Amino acid sequence: MPFSSRFTILRTFFLLAYLSIVGAMGFFWPFVEPDDGTAWTYLAASTLGYAAIYLLPVLLLTLLLEFVLPGKAEPPPWRKWVIYGAAVLGTATMLLLLYADYRLYELYQFHVNKFVLNLVATPGGIAALGATSATEKTVAWQVSLLVCISLFLLWLAHRFHRLHAVVSHRRFLAALTGLGLLFLGQEIVFAHSRFVGNEKLLEVADATPFRASLTFKTLLKKLGVKRTAVTELRLAGGTVRYPAAPIVSKPTPASPNIIMLVAESFRWDLFTPEIMPNLWKFSERATRYENHYSGGNRTRMGLFSMFYGIYAPYWYSFERQRVAPVLMDVLRDRKYQFAIHTSQSFDYPELRHTTFTKIPEEFLQEIKEGEPWKRDIQNISDIIAKVDKRDPKRPFYGFMFFESTHAPYSFPAEDVIRKDYVGEVDYVKLNLRENIGGLYARYVNAAHHIDREVARLLAHLEKNGMLDNTIILFTGDHGEEFMEKGHWGHGHGTTFTEEQIRVPFVLSIPGQAPQVVSTRTSHLQIAPTLLRELGITNAPVDYSSADTLDHTLPYFVLGEYDLMGIMDDKYKISFPYTGSYLFRYTVQDIADHPVNIQDKKQVLAERDDLLKAVTAESRRFVMEPIAAR
Repeated sequence: MPFSSRFTILRTFFLLAYLSIVGAMGFFWPFVEPDDGTAWTYLAASTLGYAAIYLLPVLLLTLLLEFVLPGKAEPPPWRKWVIYGAAVLGTATMLLLLYADYRLYELYQFHVNKFVLNLVATPGGIAALGATSATEKTVAWQVSLLVCISLFLLWLAHRFHRLHAVVSHRRFLAALTGLGLLFLGQEIVFAHSRFVGNEKLLEVADATPFRASLTFKTLLKKLGVKRTAVTELRLAGGTVRYPAAPIVSKPTPASPNIIMLVAESFRWDLFTPEIMPNLWKFSERATRYENHYSGGNRTRMGLFSMFYGIYAPYWYSFERQRVAPVLMDVLRDRKYQFAIHTSQSFDYPELRHTTFTKIPEEFLQEIKEGEPWKRDIQNISDIIAKVDKRDPKRPFYGFMFFESTHAPYSFPAEDVIRKDYVGEVDYVKLNLRENIGGLYARYVNAAHHIDREVARLLAHLEKNGMLDNTIILFTGDHGEEFMEKGHWGHGHGTTFTEEQIRVPFVLSIPGQAPQVVSTRTSHLQIAPTLLRELGITNAPVDYSSADTLDHTLPYFVLGEYDLMGIMDDKYKISFPYTGSYLFRYTVQDIADHPVNIQDKKQVLAERDDLLKAVTAESRRFVMEPIAAR
């Protein structure tokens, strides 16, 4: 086929592909609520401009192939199909990326970002999300469907060519130029909105996936635009200086054994006599904290806050520089015997590089294959075996990270207490609103299973006479939302909802009388409390951002990979700390209701000193990089 004919067909194909991408981007529109003509105009311009940008690499690839493939003078038949194949597969890939981003945004309220890319690139990352075989099959046929759609567009382009309904070269270039200018114009509008803090327009812009987010700061300054947006806080990074002072301990007759039991995505209202009868019974001889909060709504930040007692921004530097928490350093110095187990991976999240970075590999056991409930059973059995083989003259430390309560929520038939559960969970086809009750039933059954395994371990410890000299701790790394605030899961959105951050907490310390604590407490207080029981005499400020559990915190600091949250008695304030998000404060009341713009300004003004204090505390254990000074 001559060059001119082939590219006449391709021009028509790309027009049809462009319209398909515009249609795909329209699925994001219901997630935002433009409230005036300006916002609607911007949303339309952004959609039309970005659709062209998404397709541009595919267009450039076909042009490149046309000029670099051999046989240009007398083209062999395969040459045409290579170029057509690149156009079809490139378009299908773009549609697939948009669809994947749409499903991600629908479920979790964020687009494909560094976290998602890290998830895909990390071995076991996708599995950690709870993807099932049904999900994999659905993805396979949807990929095939998108390829078929692209082939259909190519067939239509051929039909139009035969009917002489073609796009001329001049009009094609004019359209490309116009769309390029439209893209540039909406990016300038976006940059201006970011520069002056136009939050209404920024919220509308959030509907656009894979946004370039050009800043045009120099241009805006030259035009005399006054910057009125809030100053960005980029807290992650720097050289670690932790702890702030040498750790000192007083002589102790004997160090207690410690068993830390943590369940994935385990929120507070699972802890009831019906769902967790065994742990509930045990809590009556321990301390039960009824208003306890994780330090974040992600596994990394939940566990980081528990073991280190410091804020989320530190995670990046600590992980990169392989800095262990003071708690684990003390246990190593005391010659503890270790049995550290997880039913997921020590690489995802990166516990091997943070919490347990100095623990020899022989003491780390990860079981990543098979049903999560089976992994949990095996890990508990192995911990019991290690308890039996331990040296009774040396203290023992055990850690177990349960996986059963992570989506899709795994349990054996004998632990079913809610029979109205969803059978097989297919993330791609799942209708959340229709099936959320069935998903929650799975969640309850999984929690009941964990209760049985906890009981099995506790019974063995009691049989061996270890409960009298063992600290026992049970909690969740973070919570889980079931559409109470409009979403499912955890780690989504720019706020920290009650369902995502509130967790159960049971703590048994030998010699302490049973009690129920109703005041609010935090994961950040766990490490200082355990270190006090180990005889550490340092003030918690030397290694932590919080005091022990018997102190009342005036506010709570929360975190995830890019966002921080501050919660007091009335409000929750969240804001980015890495630069991965557009910087703006989000303010909600304590019941997770949005606060209007005028009240928001007042809340922020009243808590300006608090924001500065949290910012300063987020930098206290690192030295600024030389380049940043």
